[in-house]
Amino acid sequence: MSAGQSILPKGRQSLWRVLLASQLIVASLGLLTAGSAAADSEPRPSSASIRTPDFDASVDWYRDKLGFRLLGSQSLVTGRKAVLERSGFLLEISEADHILQQEPDTTAAVQVTKAPVVSLLVPDVDREVRRLDAADVDILLPPQDDLDGTYRTAQVRDNGRHRIELREPLDDPAQFNAMGR
Repeated sequence: MSAGQSILPKGRQSLWRVLLASQLIVASLGLLTAGSAAADSEPRPSSASIRTPDFDASVDWYRDKLGFRLLGSQSLVTGRKAVLERSGFLLEISEADHILQQEPDTTAAVQVTKAPVVSLLVPDVDREVRRLDAADVDILLPPQDDLDGTYRTAQVRDNGRHRIELREPLDDPAQFNAMGR
């Protein structure tokens, strides 16, 4: 077997590709139906990718704590990958074969990313933070309104080093684009 070649049987590889392609099409349709106003605005992210040395625990964490559903996973020569989905947002989790490097100025055992790696839209940030706090999720920044009053936001930490932003739109929901900021 050569480097980068999948260890999945041929039929499973095809199924994996079809599954990913269909999910990307579904996510893209949300952008297409937003209308001509969206065509004049900046692109809206609908996916993210993170790397973690604790693959199984991270997949479980995003599924159990944030309500993502596992679309599929795959073992490659370079490590495992999983694709999860929540409300049209795709998250790819890749297995890292080493511990992520800490910043030189870190004093804690785990350095959390300085900026959020994932931003999720939720209907009620305060309720979501209370739920996550009760589930022993690290709350990094409690709920607060953005300076421009467009969103109410909070930040939490996943089971590793990734900062996650939770966003609740405060503006008229009719003008809100469900695919991103």
